[in-house]
Amino acid sequence: MADGFGLVDPPAGGDVRTEFHVGALPNAPIDDIANLAALAEQLSFDGFWLADSQSIFRDAFGALVLAASRTSSIELGTAVTNPVTRHPAVVAGAAATLDELSGGRAMLGVGVGDSAVHTLGLKPAKLRELEEWTHAVRALLAGGTGAWHGNETRLTWWSKEVPIWFASTGPKSLELAGRVADGVLFQVGAHPDLVRYGLRHIEKGGRTIRRLVRLSCTVDSDRDAARTRARAYATVAAGTIYQAIPPDEMPEGLHADLKRMKENYDYFQHGGAAGRQAELVTDLILDSTSIAGTPDEAVTRLRELSALGVDGFILTTADPAPTMRALAERVLPALRGT
Repeated sequence: MADGFGLVDPPAGGDVRTEFHVGALPNAPIDDIANLAALAEQLSFDGFWLADSQSIFRDAFGALVLAASRTSSIELGTAVTNPVTRHPAVVAGAAATLDELSGGRAMLGVGVGDSAVHTLGLKPAKLRELEEWTHAVRALLAGGTGAWHGNETRLTWWSKEVPIWFASTGPKSLELAGRVADGVLFQVGAHPDLVRYGLRHIEKGGRTIRRLVRLSCTVDSDRDAARTRARAYATVAAGTIYQAIPPDEMPEGLHADLKRMKENYDYFQHGGAAGRQAELVTDLILDSTSIAGTPDEAVTRLRELSALGVDGFILTTADPAPTMRALAERVLPALRGT
């Protein structure tokens, strides 16, 4: 296996289908977001996931419900909601509504909370709270009684499970995902060493779950243009990696670059290109957290990561429509053998 970002041979067996999902920010009118989900389905992506951050984006569940009405097969999920701003009964009802309308395509992604809680002056949930919240939501969706902060409640009109996915980056969170969740969106970056680290800790959870690497991804025949556009959203992944991954698990020099970026970060410009946000992303940060370059480069790097044994990818970008088209036309066929 190659060290770094070089091409590697595919794993033996070769028939396992790699999943490709789209991650998006609901930072445009929800009609546009729903049309984006329809485009993702048309281009044969497997899933469409929306961030949930009330202060800076449109409501994720509202946008996903509209997306459900314009699609028929693609999976639809939050990437991600959190236990701090969403009570288990509220999120269970929203997830059930989405699942009902979509015909069973809902996916509930949850994490401890990032911009959604920081913009309210609150703190992220503890992993213990995330686990308790997950048990409560799962019980409610199954038609049982869910307990949260000492109070019990029920969902009287629904009794069908919706898959719960964890967004995990730190060692303990990855292990909790492997123990509790139905799937994991592990945002550990695009460097093979970081993906190996993520898989190692997920496996410690002791269960077999779906594993999607969550990446910032921008492709363009103009390499410089792709890398320029990628820098804004790369700050989202970079901040998560800085906070959660132990420095000794990172490629040399990455932790220092991330520290400088985070010290100057503005959460009210989260994922945006305004101000100095994008300028804070060095080449090392960009290549360690993202895939940004030509379609051929993307094929090489995604093939390398796929060979590590992941189930697929959730690819997020600041300019989703052109990137989705470039991926569908120039990248996915090479990786799917079509």
